[in-house]
Amino acid sequence: MKFLSIKLVRDLKRNWTQFFSVFLMAFLSVLVFVGLQGVWGGLEKSLDNFIDANGLADAWVYGTGFTENDIQSIQALDGIEKTFSQYESTVSDLTNQATSSSTERTLTLSAPLGKPIAEPYFVQGTTFHESPGFVWINHDYAQANDLTLNQSLRIMVDGREIELTIAGMILTTDKLFFTGTQEYIAPDPKRYGYGILSEATLEMMLETSVLPNVVEVSGTNSRLRTEIESIMGERHIAYYDQATLTEVSEALGRVTQIRNLSFMFSFLFILLAILAMYTTIKRLIDTQTKEIAVLQALGFSNRTIGFHFTSFGLIIGSFGIAAGLAVAPLLSHFVLETQKNILSLPHWTVSYNSLSLIVCLLVLIICMASAYFASDQACTGLPADFLRGNTKGKSAHLLLEKLSFFWNPLSYEAKWGFRDAASNKMRVLMGIIGVAGGMMLITAGLGMPQSINHLVNKAYTEDFTYHQRINTSDSAFLEESFGQEVQILPTRFAPDDGYNRLLMIIDQGDFVHMKTSDNELITPGGIYLTEGFANRAGIQKGDQIEVFPAFHESSFRFEVSGIITSETNQGAYLLKKTWLEAGGTFLPQTLLVDEETAEALSGNPAITSTIARQDQMDNAYEFVDSLGGIFTMIIAFAVLLVIVVLYNLGTLNFVERTRDYTTLSVLGFRKKELRRITMIENAATTMVGWLIGIPAGSWFLSQYVSTFSTITIEYTAHFTWINVAIASMIVWLSSLSTTFLVSQRLKKLDLVSALKNVD
Repeated sequence: MKFLSIKLVRDLKRNWTQFFSVFLMAFLSVLVFVGLQGVWGGLEKSLDNFIDANGLADAWVYGTGFTENDIQSIQALDGIEKTFSQYESTVSDLTNQATSSSTERTLTLSAPLGKPIAEPYFVQGTTFHESPGFVWINHDYAQANDLTLNQSLRIMVDGREIELTIAGMILTTDKLFFTGTQEYIAPDPKRYGYGILSEATLEMMLETSVLPNVVEVSGTNSRLRTEIESIMGERHIAYYDQATLTEVSEALGRVTQIRNLSFMFSFLFILLAILAMYTTIKRLIDTQTKEIAVLQALGFSNRTIGFHFTSFGLIIGSFGIAAGLAVAPLLSHFVLETQKNILSLPHWTVSYNSLSLIVCLLVLIICMASAYFASDQACTGLPADFLRGNTKGKSAHLLLEKLSFFWNPLSYEAKWGFRDAASNKMRVLMGIIGVAGGMMLITAGLGMPQSINHLVNKAYTEDFTYHQRINTSDSAFLEESFGQEVQILPTRFAPDDGYNRLLMIIDQGDFVHMKTSDNELITPGGIYLTEGFANRAGIQKGDQIEVFPAFHESSFRFEVSGIITSETNQGAYLLKKTWLEAGGTFLPQTLLVDEETAEALSGNPAITSTIARQDQMDNAYEFVDSLGGIFTMIIAFAVLLVIVVLYNLGTLNFVERTRDYTTLSVLGFRKKELRRITMIENAATTMVGWLIGIPAGSWFLSQYVSTFSTITIEYTAHFTWINVAIASMIVWLSSLSTTFLVSQRLKKLDLVSALKNVD
């Protein structure tokens, strides 16, 4: 065994370039899976720790005012363990606002009326107390706006300025992903924050006592959505659970998204590790026929020799796994940093579990099994078989040769390449999968930010063209203003996908241009569903749908007139005319205006808040930019994958055909012609892998993008030919570079040693 160990080391040194691809695939398989597993495992642990320590409601009910009887009726429902009520109000923050042109800031303030289900986490300052005049604001908002403890906070409430003292900084479990408005797809702590204050402070702020407008529910009841409607009637506004409340669902869903990505990317690298190990060991055996014969003659059994070649898989796989485990924490922390700009947690940690060890063991077993099956020839052959050598070619006639119109015009080098590929199917398959995999990853790396940017551009340059959204509760102001009115109602639909969504009722105007899948604009006469909602609920054009909107005791029935190809605000759209004809009440609180009207209305006291379309676009673009490092990493992995796989393919081809190249050289072939032969297989493999990689990349991008879709936003893949061209250029440049490097080995070809017989 000592002799075999020495041989093992020598073979690894001599053939390290071929084994490097195996090492790299094992390394990337472990790096990607374990690195991302540390992220989603750590994020899951951080979320669980925060929620376990501070609590989290199972459902949230919004209404115009909950009486004691309402709360008791909810508490009496089957499965409900606890209820908690609070009053929530949105106010403008004027603190540190030097001029009227300063960034508009909004705070969502809550006054708990009793012991909350979700206790706030106090980052700084004092704990919560009932003394009037104090407020606790979220930590991210305070940092973004340079707010400090004991500083006066100037807020605007119903046209009155009020000053409160900042008593502390907090984080809460029900605002993990706080955007402050449904019009933003990512948090913006510079503009939107939240806070809590005592009931005494609330009464001082409002100058009256009020009924709670939010009830948090702990417990499960499958009919809670409909039961709430029965209890509240037209006073019911909205119902959310952990899957639909964006502030919670985005955080909890991020764990699943990253977990899915880890499996998707690791599968590709593990597949290539199998092919790389199999082809490398196969080539090694083909070039060591004499050594195998000598080992058998010395008394080594076929099984021992087979395990000797299997040990290559053990050694290379172990090194790749060890390197992957060593680098994985760097990837984990890198990706986790990108989440800190999106989610609000008191503590962040990277956490690995037994699944990482299982994947490492799986990669090792795969490397060893691939090597063992590739060494089947060494386990069953006789010394005489190996002493004959492997000098006889394996080429056979191809079906293509029968197509004389295609075959006859081909050059000798091209014919050689086809026959050589046919006799080395596994090696060529590895190259094809490597190139196709590279195209898939590059397409995903380029396509994901492009898909999000396309969503933003479509939403804010095609679907909506307003300059500003104005929110107000003053009906007289709306009647006097020039713009397009919109009423947004939280609504339950039947049938649906189990989640309440938004019903957007729009007046005639010039700022909403959504089109259906049939490329038609919204017209009176029916309801229009967004594509994501329709697909999830299994609803098609022409179906009947029942609508249960907020502020209404009765339901409405409409025919689905079309499916809107919109990615944002997954729900339904109606024209004002259709809504009024059905018996609905049109009470808009949103006005879409152009730039001239926005300037004319600036500073009007009837306006509660405004959102510029450009700010919405900037918010989305910043979200894409925050993930730019991840997309760049994916592209880098893809380029590395293509280069290493193609270089390994070319090297294997060169080593296996060294004797043939030497013979051709003796027969008078020039180095230029031999170099052309070496290029044929790489070029053909790249071509096939590239052609497969284009549709495969489109499919992979669709799967990749869909992992980010939520109840409210439906991300769709945007597959452009520009991205295809860039990905193709990267793949072909990588292919040509590796082909050039391999062809340089012809200069070092030793004619004498290459022509020696094996015996």
